[in-house]
Amino acid sequence: MPRTAYRFIESLSEEQEQQLQRIRDTGKTKRVRHRAHAVLLSHSGKTIREIAEIFQVDRNTVSAWLDRWDKLGIDGLADQPHTGAPPKLTEAEQKLALEWLMETPQRIDLVLAKIEEETGKRISASTLKRLARRANFRWKRMRKSLRSKRDEKKFALSA
Repeated sequence: MPRTAYRFIESLSEEQEQQLQRIRDTGKTKRVRHRAHAVLLSHSGKTIREIAEIFQVDRNTVSAWLDRWDKLGIDGLADQPHTGAPPKLTEAEQKLALEWLMETPQRIDLVLAKIEEETGKRISASTLKRLARRANFRWKRMRKSLRSKRDEKKFALSA
């Protein structure tokens, strides 16, 4: 089945439009606000490709948002249930954990103990490492320098 070049949300009642604007401005999550805004943009004549560029997502994602709107209306804006446990640490606690990790990056055990002491929550070392990787930290083993044993003349020539 060929794809249509353009797809728009054509019929919105005044009440739906006001509700979408309210959700766009004060929605519970960023994803819900984006979806509401995408429906409004589509109603105003923006193409799927233009909306995808605005939100920096794939055009299939925008198309799925609009399809869910057509099928479920306002209820289609909310996240669908998904698997996986919610994060143990809140965003503020995650930021604190990263700050503590920056203070003593070699002593992950101390950071874990401080997290448990301050928040009352226990997380594993792998959870902390995942958090660090998500924040673009590099997790590498530190190597001891052999600088005292190298020949400085040869080293200067090779550089």
